[in-house]
Amino acid sequence: MVYRGTVVADHVTEPYLVGVEAIAGELLRGKWCVYLHEWLGDDYDLASWRELVAAEAERSGVEVCFVQIPRKDMTLVANVRALPSFEQVTESVAALEHYRGLAAGRGWRGAATGRRSAQ
Repeated sequence: MVYRGTVVADHVTEPYLVGVEAIAGELLRGKWCVYLHEWLGDDYDLASWRELVAAEAERSGVEVCFVQIPRKDMTLVANVRALPSFEQVTESVAALEHYRGLAAGRGWRGAATGRRSAQ
């Protein structure tokens, strides 16, 4: 499974691809992920995706929290020891809404770039 979302450090970046097994590493580096639910595809539902992410994080020693953003059809995944601010989450959601709009306009489904992991 491929995770697609926005990963943020000090600023919002363009969405890029991160495998489920790499999310814990992103979280350990003080980043967080916002995931668009429509990118689950036919392979997973939200509950099974969350279980996979939580299991990978536990193996890496990361305590994660999930915050569902129902009106935006997104889920925030964060390290409980490095939570983003309200402003950072708001920026992340706005960036993903922008890319969601681009995707809809182009018939494009996926992240803006093909990077597999963070910098």
